[in-house]
Amino acid sequence: MPTVSFNQHFPGYDVLGEINRSNARVLKARHIATGDLVAIKHFSLNTDADTLRRFERESVIMTQMEHPNIVRVREVRLDAELPYIVMDYVDGGSVRKLITEQGSLSVEMTIRLGLQVLSAFRVIHSQGIVHRDVKPENILYHKLASGELHFLLTDFGVARLHQQPVTMTGQSLMTYEYAAPEQFDNPRHVDEAADYYAFGVVLYECLTGQVPFPMRGETGMATFMNAVLTLLPPEPVLPANQPLPTSLDTLIRQLLIKNPTERIHNPDLIKLALKQAEVEQLHQETGQLATPQASRNQTSRPVAPVGATRPAPVVQPPRPATANVAVTTRPRRRIWPMVVLTGVVLLAGVAAAYWLSSKSDRPEPVGQTPTESVATAAKPNEIVTDDPAREAEEAQRRADLARQRYMEQVAEAEKQLEATAFGGRTGLFGGVKGLSVRLVNPSVVTFKQVAVQVEYVKENGDLFKSTIMYFNKIGPDADVVRKAPDSQRGTTFNARVLRADAVRPDSISTTFHNP
Repeated sequence: MPTVSFNQHFPGYDVLGEINRSNARVLKARHIATGDLVAIKHFSLNTDADTLRRFERESVIMTQMEHPNIVRVREVRLDAELPYIVMDYVDGGSVRKLITEQGSLSVEMTIRLGLQVLSAFRVIHSQGIVHRDVKPENILYHKLASGELHFLLTDFGVARLHQQPVTMTGQSLMTYEYAAPEQFDNPRHVDEAADYYAFGVVLYECLTGQVPFPMRGETGMATFMNAVLTLLPPEPVLPANQPLPTSLDTLIRQLLIKNPTERIHNPDLIKLALKQAEVEQLHQETGQLATPQASRNQTSRPVAPVGATRPAPVVQPPRPATANVAVTTRPRRRIWPMVVLTGVVLLAGVAAAYWLSSKSDRPEPVGQTPTESVATAAKPNEIVTDDPAREAEEAQRRADLARQRYMEQVAEAEKQLEATAFGGRTGLFGGVKGLSVRLVNPSVVTFKQVAVQVEYVKENGDLFKSTIMYFNKIGPDADVVRKAPDSQRGTTFNARVLRADAVRPDSISTTFHNP
């Protein structure tokens, strides 16, 4: 069997076959001790000693990461005859496979992918790790029971182990199409802004089926680099001229800015833009939001935005004298409509008199007139008006107020989250085992995910290592305990809440609870 020869290079694993081959060869294998399916990536190192040492330090962090949108790294062996990395096996495939099969992805799926990759960015960037090779091949997926796709980022940090100078050609050309402009000038000294540029290219390609600056066989490296460094990306055009949410279009342009210091790389702002695009897409699908073309062709008077000055009414010019002839003939044509209208008014009067007589037996509240009764039936803080613009302004004001109250409530709830580490046993020669972490949420807010940082400290007070644990779906008054990873070194330990993502209601209305 051809796979037998591989097993001697990867002790403890039974190699089942090959998954992929590009810059590295990826094998599907089974962990003999646990029976778990894994992916083994082995490659020939092509880097300097300093980069290798830096990756070895980062590999310690990678093996400790546990996040739903990151492929877990089980083992890193760079000292083996065939250097390799062992990761969890993801059975779906890559986003490259999806784009190849479908041509492009829907707006809804692209937004979903963007939010999940952004969640992975938060983790690796907070640990000082820059991916350097974000592309569809390195975003995997598997199908959930609901039928939705769940995306996971993989291969972060691995790109440096097989870095090539930009004059190389061949199999690494695809990587260049996702490289930020600064990576061509100094590829060894880039920060997370480069990952966000590649993120923008991936979003662009998911929507359109092509990258903004393709590198084809006939395109020389100098021509390609000049385009990346100087030209603006083409307008993204979706298949069948589907509308692109404005917020998503704007976000992609901000991610593809040439200057890394001006490029958007704040995950909170990016998440806000993606969520806004999600709302815009929903409105477009349900017909509640006109497309830009429809808006230009609309002839009805638009509602004035909040705080805008309402334009003065248009004064119509006087009608020409010939119109008076038509006016003098109208009463004769409208005799019967007037008769009918008079009859309706008389019938309405009779009905009103009958209703008032039936109400005469009921006493009116003291000091309250019928007009006041109608006025008090309105909801509190609601302005009763027949002006659509005024109603829209008032509705927006109430929504903004409710949103502000909600954000204040979330901010206060985050302060109340408390994480504690307990129960750890310290070995005779150091090392911590059996450590548990308790997370308490005394507030009324539900958190989708809470990140807790656990630190293991050596006897001399130096930090040995830190790891991040993720607590998902933490409801009001929750008290959750989870086992923390063991540590080979350290005599003391502590835990603290790093960040928390609150579950937002589907829509924030003026009826939102204000404690």
